[in-house]
Amino acid sequence: MKHIPFDSIYREEFEVVEQRNGHVSHYPHTDQLPLLWRALNLEFLAGLPDRFARVDRRGSGFDKLVRNRAALYFCTTLNGERKDQLRLYDLPDPDLVTRVSIVQQISTSEPLGRTHRFRFYGGEDFFTELRLSGKRVVFADHVLQRFSLRAPDRIGDDLTNLLVDFFGGPMISLPVGKSRAFIVGCNGSILAFTYRESAEEFFITTCLSINEINHLTLEPVAQAHNFHYGDTFTKPRFRTWLPAQWARENYQCWQNKAPFKVRRRNASPAAARKVNNWRWVGQQIRDVTLKSGHGPGSQICFVDQIPGPCLTTVKPGGEIPVYDELETYSEADANINLNAIFAQLEAEKAPPSRP
Repeated sequence: MKHIPFDSIYREEFEVVEQRNGHVSHYPHTDQLPLLWRALNLEFLAGLPDRFARVDRRGSGFDKLVRNRAALYFCTTLNGERKDQLRLYDLPDPDLVTRVSIVQQISTSEPLGRTHRFRFYGGEDFFTELRLSGKRVVFADHVLQRFSLRAPDRIGDDLTNLLVDFFGGPMISLPVGKSRAFIVGCNGSILAFTYRESAEEFFITTCLSINEINHLTLEPVAQAHNFHYGDTFTKPRFRTWLPAQWARENYQCWQNKAPFKVRRRNASPAAARKVNNWRWVGQQIRDVTLKSGHGPGSQICFVDQIPGPCLTTVKPGGEIPVYDELETYSEADANINLNAIFAQLEAEKAPPSRP
């Protein structure tokens, strides 16, 4: 059983422990989550200007965007290699205020090997497991191992980057050989996560880099999926992104065999100390966001207006995009019967559950 010293200035001489119940383990222990989160949240908020530390549902789109980018940096760049093996993830709450959340890894030992699920704790009123189009997402242990080998990561932050890459944007699936896979962008290249689908879950079986994807098929209609909070899900017709364009771009990336881009390292020890100083970095997030073209008047919303981990942002003067998926495909091909295709996809029965 794990007993690892907690790495936080707000809670010293404390150990993070693992919770075990038969063949199932939770890390960190569920009872510890409120205490751990309070310490980490205090650390996060202490580095922000008061305006962004106190932002709530009444805040402007720009304020919420700055808060989102601050949380992303705090959770990934700054906390990607924690000594206590805790992993953090930035999640917007239903009011679009991004919170630092603690990732709870739930591992189960089964006859065919270990499996993993993830829950995210962002306070007593925000403890969620991200669903994909109404279904639970379960990873085989093989996925975590292959991701560590095939994605260009530093030692220690593989799980952080897996979570960011997999849960961080809209999702499409395409045929890979004789099975289907979720296609995810990663450092200028793509990864394919093959899966088996049942009525209750998507079971992710392995992770393939672009060199292991031998056959990828571009379909007339892209199968799009949404991450969301809660158990219920209704497939949207109006979207804030174009699944067909997303599919074409990833397919083109595969055709070109685009390699992973190498992550840049800090130029000097002095630069490393600067970017690892949260109180310094937290004060720069607003200016960095302004330099990217955002500012007062920027807008932020959930992807496809479905509360979940993925956001759409619009710069001042722009409008939140709204795409009618049926019209988009019909304009591209007048002979295609989208209603019939979508109806068929919805009517298809999922294969049996895993034993």
